[in-house]
Amino acid sequence: KPDAKTFTFDQILDSSSTQEAVFQNIGMQVIESCVAGYNGTIFAYGQTGSGKTFSMLGPSEEAGNNFNHPLRGVIPRGFDFLFGLIQKENELHDGKIEYLCKASFIEIYNEQIFDLLDPASRGLQLREDIKRGVFVDHQIERVISSSAEAYEVLSDGWVNRTVAATSMNRESSRSHAVFSIYIESKMTKDGVVNMRSSQLNLVDLAGSERQKDANTTGIRLKASGNINKSLSVLGNVIMALGSQSAGKMKFVPYRESKLTFLLRDSLGGNAKTTIVACVNPSSKCYGETLSTLNFARRAKLIKNKVWISQVNFCFIDNFVFTSIRLLSMRTPKVILLISKMRLNASKMRL
Repeated sequence: KPDAKTFTFDQILDSSSTQEAVFQNIGMQVIESCVAGYNGTIFAYGQTGSGKTFSMLGPSEEAGNNFNHPLRGVIPRGFDFLFGLIQKENELHDGKIEYLCKASFIEIYNEQIFDLLDPASRGLQLREDIKRGVFVDHQIERVISSSAEAYEVLSDGWVNRTVAATSMNRESSRSHAVFSIYIESKMTKDGVVNMRSSQLNLVDLAGSERQKDANTTGIRLKASGNINKSLSVLGNVIMALGSQSAGKMKFVPYRESKLTFLLRDSLGGNAKTTIVACVNPSSKCYGETLSTLNFARRAKLIKNKVWISQVNFCFIDNFVFTSIRLLSMRTPKVILLISKMRLNASKMRL
């Protein structure tokens, strides 16, 4: 019998937790920070069938109608919450603050990037610059002004997402999906124009099942191999960042995978990040569950350097330009989500 192992997380959500409770624990704080000017990321990690897509989007059989579904996930609820906050900010400042929001939706499949808003796109490239950081070149960004418009973008892209059947989960996503919202605000007060920009990434990772367990063959076998590679690199990045936080000098292999390069700011960079570690409590999934728990424990060691991206323009006498960065340190928030088990403690023993 293996020795008992103890894992500590920020929150544990069991099968009795409602979708609203999941959103309150996972999404609200990150989205509030994004409206305040910080970058934010929420991503779900775990094996196929552990509840990642259900938690992030909602029931898969109602994928096109989850906007008002009672079991809708973090992303649809996040749209409502985000635009509700923007409306409150407008009311608080008597309409003197202006917001511009844009949305994009991409997938990484077989280490290639596809724009889900442009079915004809093939093999888009990652670029980086000082202002934007890492971004997808030539991706479509749609302007959105309401939660309904944001969900319309999500629905349009979801139809184009690559889904393949495996014996473990008939609708297991064979790709990583990244839905991003870019938020810009502008407020003028006493001759000073204050501008802030932030980015919210909502990520649904592919399942981490082993090839022999999924019985994949041919094209799906190749896809599974690339998925395992990208998730393996993600694990290596988490491990290297954990070592750096402990004071050890270690190279972080961001560029070894499109996924980790794209999410570089979310992992040890400028973003408030929440990681949802999804596990299946079945004894048959012991190995995958232990792997997910170890991944989440290492992620807790990372320290992100986050700041508000803010620029002030002053039009008094001569033109004056100032850039303000409000810097703080923050570790990722890690939440354990259990699909069919009830736990009331903040620690889990295996």
